[in-house]
Amino acid sequence: MQNHPSIKSSKHRTQLLWVLLLMAPISGMAVDLIAPSLPAIASSLNVGAGLAKNVITTYLLGYAIGSFIIGFLTDAYGRRKLLKLSIFSFVLSSLLPVIFPNEFVLLLARVMQGVFLGCQSGVTRAAVSDILSPHELKKMGTLMGAMWGVGPVVGPVLGGYFQHYMGWQAGFVFFAASSFFIFVAVFFVMPETHLQLKPLRLKTVKADLLEILHHRAFMGLVIIMGLTYALIITFNTLGPFLIQEELGYSAVFYGRYALILGLVFLAATIICRRLIENVAGEKLVARGVGVFIALSALALSLSYVFPVNIYFIAFASAVVFFMAGFIFPLSMGLGIGNFQHIAGTASSVMFLLNILITTSVAFVTSFFHITTAITLVWVYMALQLLVLIVYLMMVRGRLEKHHG
Repeated sequence: MQNHPSIKSSKHRTQLLWVLLLMAPISGMAVDLIAPSLPAIASSLNVGAGLAKNVITTYLLGYAIGSFIIGFLTDAYGRRKLLKLSIFSFVLSSLLPVIFPNEFVLLLARVMQGVFLGCQSGVTRAAVSDILSPHELKKMGTLMGAMWGVGPVVGPVLGGYFQHYMGWQAGFVFFAASSFFIFVAVFFVMPETHLQLKPLRLKTVKADLLEILHHRAFMGLVIIMGLTYALIITFNTLGPFLIQEELGYSAVFYGRYALILGLVFLAATIICRRLIENVAGEKLVARGVGVFIALSALALSLSYVFPVNIYFIAFASAVVFFMAGFIFPLSMGLGIGNFQHIAGTASSVMFLLNILITTSVAFVTSFFHITTAITLVWVYMALQLLVLIVYLMMVRGRLEKHHG
């Protein structure tokens, strides 16, 4: 794979890989960079908090659509053209709320941002697999995950400062400017890496989809992914209003607060990768879910003692961020491992369904108006109980049987 005909030299391959890696943080911060501005968006556009929270929901919906359709399109039409088109379209959609600052354009732009970032992520994963060997892909997968994790860590801090000093539109300008530089780099560095195009055949697509949808353990893992990612989105949706409006802290404080939670998420992914070398995947899921349920039960009890304590909210949210960082990538790896022969299609289905689940949760929580930590922790607990139920009904005992 190192001698891919489109790659001129080892230096060229290194440059291409770094260009592809630089796209990951943008995708990772698409929610977190905007989250500190949600109260300001509601105030600036004179809309309700529920509509402002849907700035997150609409993005997730678009991302689900983009992630799904690109899996089929990139095999049929190649990588380079679709990647350039999706990046440039993301730049344009990011500028829309800056030029036309109203709620309808903002929500439309967020859907478009989601679609084009979903497409970018799908094409990037495919292009990397074109030019690396299976052994190299394992290492690159870890690095891509770390680069994506930079987004949730850095995003809230940048978003907090953008909001404090320049207003909510500054985040969209940042998305447009940074993505334009990546577009230029792709234009000059990236060749077409997919040299054997496969025309779309609906019969084959239908057969692959049915095989995936009938795999009970895979579907269970996808649902678990959606519910655990929804834990993070719950904080991003409700946290800014609780911390900034109810408790009176600034957007900059919220950004630093979310930075700590992002670091917790990253630490969980590192610990999970270490443990997976010595412990079976299903056992890790079972033990992780059990531990986090116990910690969440403790947090729920304490929420009635410390309903407006900022440090307690940090503890309760850190528990769910750690759970998400531990369970989400573990479930993704175990799920895709069932379909290595149709990994692209399986990945498309996985991200479509888990993001739709997350979007549904974000939409429901957008109607919540919370004034204390009690409601927030109850939502956390409900989602984690659902994870436990899904694991017991759909996953337990099935992964070991399949891989054995």
